[in-house]
Amino acid sequence: MRYSRQESLIGKENQRLLRSKIICIIGLGALGANSSNLLARAGINLILIDDDKVDLSNLQRQNLYNEDDIGKSKAETAEKHLRKINSEIKIYFYNEELNKENINLIKSDLVLDCTDNLETRFLINDFCSKHKIPWIHAAAIKNSGLIFNVIPGKACFSCIYKNINEVERCEDLGILNTITALISSLQVNEAVKILLNKKYEENLIRVNLENNSFDKIRINKNPACEVCSGKMLNKKFKLELCRTKATLMVKTNKNLNMKKLKENFGELRDAGNALLLEIEGEHVIVNNKGEIIFKHLRDEDKVMEIANEIYEVGK
Repeated sequence: MRYSRQESLIGKENQRLLRSKIICIIGLGALGANSSNLLARAGINLILIDDDKVDLSNLQRQNLYNEDDIGKSKAETAEKHLRKINSEIKIYFYNEELNKENINLIKSDLVLDCTDNLETRFLINDFCSKHKIPWIHAAAIKNSGLIFNVIPGKACFSCIYKNINEVERCEDLGILNTITALISSLQVNEAVKILLNKKYEENLIRVNLENNSFDKIRINKNPACEVCSGKMLNKKFKLELCRTKATLMVKTNKNLNMKKLKENFGELRDAGNALLLEIEGEHVIVNNKGEIIFKHLRDEDKVMEIANEIYEVGK
């Protein structure tokens, strides 16, 4: 009886197939909370990954939580609420930040990207490409959003976002709860199609609620894509505008060889685990954890050009 309305549309055999599947959801904010809710009700087993806690500002759009959940782990809280919704499914949760050390946690039949940063998305793309796992990229901000099915053998995330540098700014952008609900619904709908081997959307879907536009954008596989050719990317970093807006900082997930940097550029000052370098007339602070601080330079393209050079020398 639980799935009778759904079975009348997809059939009992397909419902049994769904109940045998497991989907990993990375990020349990507005998209992840709603997608996990819909999937649990549909009878699909879940893996939940998020290291964040519930905040009062989340309740405007993250419909799986309530005021009693403020300050609690999103992953653990989501699991408890979802078990009350459907006690028949298996739910595994991890209160962890996804990284290259624990990326195996996402092994499943399908992965949903409900994160809010490109670094994690490229990590997902690398892993899913290597293990031939389909995943669905989703994003929403202000009153617009998008989804794209990343299917093994077809165009991947790196084919779309050829420039792997992520720009993060301190200013928080607003968001409507209607756009997150719509995008997560589209994401879950595509997930069900993929799991049931039905025809799924091959285009990137872009929605804008300001003018109610719904666009489909054709994405072609990039013949020069390193991920599609089997080469896992290892130089992912993000450009971040500091809160004071006084400096630009670039971060990477790899340590730097300080000796190589000194030999190549020559240092103005050596503080052991940090160097002050002068590159093309710009003063740059570099530490061995892969952080690069530009004291005066504001040209983001030039910042990334110099950062690329530093990472290449110091790798």
